[in-house]
Formats: sequence, C-alpha cells, structure tokens
Amino acid sequence: MSPRLDDLPTSLLCLVLDRFEAPELLRLACTCRKFHAIATDFGKTGQYWRRLYKRQYGLYYEYTCITNGEQLTSGGWKELYKKAFLATRREMQRKRQKRVTIIENDIRDVNREIRTLKEEANDLINQERSHSKLCLEIGRGRSAEVALKTWSPVSVSVWHKQVVEQAPCDPDTRMEDLQAKVKVTQLLLRKVLQRLETKKRKLSDLEESLQSAKS
Repeated sequence: MSPRLDDLPTSLLCLVLDRFEAPELLRLACTCRKFHAIATDFGKTGQYWRRLYKRQYGLYYEYTCITNGEQLTSGGWKELYKKAFLATRREMQRKRQKRVTIIENDIRDVNREIRTLKEEANDLINQERSHSKLCLEIGRGRSAEVALKTWSPVSVSVWHKQVVEQAPCDPDTRMEDLQAKVKVTQLLLRKVLQRLETKKRKLSDLEESLQSAKS
C-alpha cells in the first residue's frame, strides 16, 4: 500500500518544497491542503522567502535585505521577493519587446529590399527581351538581304543596298553589340535573382525569430 501524503513528516515535505521556486510552489500549494498548509507556514516564518530571495538575488542581498540596520520581518521577505520578481519580469518584458521591435524593423527593411530587387529583375528581364527581339529582327534582315541578292532584280537589290548604307552601323556590328548586351543583362539578372533568394531566406529566418520572441 502506497503511503499517503499525510503520512509523510512535515519536515520532509518542507525539504521537498524548498526545492521549488516561488511560482512552482504557489501552483503546488493549490493541489492539496497539505501542501497549502506547508506553503502558508513558509510564508509565516519567512525562511523560504528569505532563502529564495538570497538564492535568486544574492548579488544585491547585502544592500537590500537589511533596512536601517534591522533584519526584515517574515512578511518583509515575501514582499521584498515580490518586488524583485516583478522588477525582473518587467525588465525581461522590456528586453523582449525591444528585441521584437528590432526584428520587426529588420523585416520591414528586408521586405523593402525584396521589392527593389524584384523591380530590378523585371527591368532586366524586359531589357533582355528587347535586345533578343532586336537580334531576331537583325537576323531576319540578314536573311532578307541574302534573298534579295539571290532572287531579286537588280533594281530591288540596289534599293536595298541604299537603305542598308543609310543605317547608323552595319548589321554585323549591331548584332555583336546586342549579343554582348544580352550576355551582360543575363549575368546581372542571375546575380539579382541570387540576391533575391538570399533575402527571401533571411526574411523567413527573421519571421521565425519574431514568432519565437513573441512566444
């Protein structure tokens, strides 16, 4: 037969409860009358709160545990721990909110950078299409010139030659220039897309950090 809680000596239960922190002790005191009575006795004597305060806030113990050269009363230790606990919690909340604000600002900055990179990528895509289209048109012009030389009467060939000579540059030079621009544009586009993916991964990490900071 398992021993009941009432069968255990109070001194043993006091040693067990002394291992708990204040929030845990208060929750445990709500589970049964025995624990509640012992926790109440801890509050009356003040020894539990004194030990707990010294253990958690020992750095300031010598400066705060004595008032006007007199030892604090039992109720004073509990009140002192309460004030220190609330002050610590407020400080933790302030630091948490500060971290949340920093992450939210970083998220806004990254979103702005992502929008800029998307616009830059769209501009490069349109530029590449424009250059490729011009290359295609020049290629068709070359084919037409070959066809004119092969099949057209002399008068048509002469007219086409005059039109070509009036162009700012010859088709070959123009084609080489456009092909070089297409290659440069494609290279720039790849770099922009790589930066865009990096920013997206950073945004995902920041969103996870924000969720963790708020929880």
